[in-house]
Amino acid sequence: MSMVLQCNEKSEFKPHPEGIHPAICVDVIDLGLVETEFQGQKRMVNKVKLVFESEQKTEDGTNCTVSKNFTASLHPKAKLAEFLGKWRGRPVVPGETIDLGKLIGACCTLVISHQQNLVGRTYASIDAVSKPTKKIKASGYYDPAAARKRIADWNAKQQAMPAPTAAAAQQARPVQPAPVPSKSNAAPAAPMPDYDPEVGF
Repeated sequence: MSMVLQCNEKSEFKPHPEGIHPAICVDVIDLGLVETEFQGQKRMVNKVKLVFESEQKTEDGTNCTVSKNFTASLHPKAKLAEFLGKWRGRPVVPGETIDLGKLIGACCTLVISHQQNLVGRTYASIDAVSKPTKKIKASGYYDPAAARKRIADWNAKQQAMPAPTAAAAQQARPVQPAPVPSKSNAAPAAPMPDYDPEVGF
């Protein structure tokens, strides 16, 4: 038996529009250990995904989202430390701790461009982040559980495994499992050391 496959270049997926956009962090997902390759050597590293929502709308009227994956490290040379430092306008210093769960609900300004992956699919890339120039509120359209299900499904396909069970979907764990409170109903949190009220963390 022969099996012939064809690469379908068409896709219904439309990436987040390019440009400079006010955004709000709506989710932080612990992706667990992910195999990465650097200079020809493979190793397992803990990864985290930051998900942002902007005021841009999709064709069905929901707010657009865009995300970026990082190695879960605040080492001075780590991309996550650099990103958070630019977000709040102050570098992460050695010995400092940041609760990533507190990023949820924090606003920022994102610079987004369109890039192409190895198979020619266009995706939105977060090129830069800075302090918010405009405070926006989460629309409520983003579904954290659905996002984790998509990640679990993709992981299952990559590993050529059967569709994941509900337990497998939990491998993509929320960094902050509690639901995100709306800012109108939430009591203000006590400021942390070096807390920046303009940014939110």
